[in-house]
Amino acid sequence: SYERWVAWRELLQDPEGWPQKESESQFHISPRLGVSFPITETSKMYFNYGHFYQRAPIEFLYKPSIYPAAIVVPTPDLAMGKTVQFEFGYEQVLLWDLLFNVSAYYKDISNEPLGRTFINYNHDNNITKYFPDRYRDIRGFELRLERSLGRFLTFNAMYEYQLASSGQSGLAVIYENRIEAREGELRNPNIINTEPLPRANINLNLHTPKKFGYNLLGINPLGSIYTNFFFEWRDQGRILLNPEETDIKLRNYVDVVNFWNIDFRASKTFNTGVGNLELVLTIQNLTNNKWLRTENMDQNQMTDYKNSLQTPDKGGDDKWGEYKEDYIETGWWTAPLYLNPRRYVFGFRLNL
Repeated sequence: SYERWVAWRELLQDPEGWPQKESESQFHISPRLGVSFPITETSKMYFNYGHFYQRAPIEFLYKPSIYPAAIVVPTPDLAMGKTVQFEFGYEQVLLWDLLFNVSAYYKDISNEPLGRTFINYNHDNNITKYFPDRYRDIRGFELRLERSLGRFLTFNAMYEYQLASSGQSGLAVIYENRIEAREGELRNPNIINTEPLPRANINLNLHTPKKFGYNLLGINPLGSIYTNFFFEWRDQGRILLNPEETDIKLRNYVDVVNFWNIDFRASKTFNTGVGNLELVLTIQNLTNNKWLRTENMDQNQMTDYKNSLQTPDKGGDDKWGEYKEDYIETGWWTAPLYLNPRRYVFGFRLNL
């Protein structure tokens, strides 16, 4: 009934017996340092250092959640996450208008929120509260090549190689039952190292000057044309085919099909009496790539697909995500498996 709903809402807003106190203020100094050292007229070395702070998601701070036999307690005084970042790089101008940059970086991230759940002996009173006990280390390098000025052509290209590790201080689940607690303590990894997942992209712009080409009744049909091609590529890493295997030596990993995509955008601007009219065409997934979304398979589809792949352990070279071979089974219900169709968007904009 409505009355019961109102009572429940009031209980959530001001739960009876909850301790109340003023939240503590947080004050941080965020120093930054940037140093650049010219080597020649066309090259330089640089170093950047800084401290950065990030507030936790707002629901962690103020939103209580009540469930049958469980509750999530907000933590208004949750410490802000802290990142200490170092970057060292080298820049070189090539052929007068190309800029090449290589940089290495390291990020030390601490005080990230960890949801810690306290479970009583009978599992009928579970309390979750957030603590600043997660941390991450990120290191890598980046290569960039760009041409930011040009009459007809500009572009920028980037390649990044990154390694990351993460961990936590203490356990995420604490049991009152010491038998369960002992098992959780043995199975809980404090540090997780991820595999490197390189990525790259190219942003290519082809454009014409405003008064380029012939003039037709006061209009330059070939002028003010702008086209953009955005290409991205990502290494998708590996997947474990037998996660139930406890012996590390017997675990079977297989490579995942790498992702790549091209988006296209074109526009033409006309100078009218009331302003500039811009016509825009956007094509997402220009080459109409199809990527198999195995996470949307049901259990039977997943089993049939996994068994049909000719992975290296079976003497083949199939990767996870391949589907074009006749012997690969994806099932008859494929509607949710390919969710990135080519898409056309046409629009216009009037700048007064």
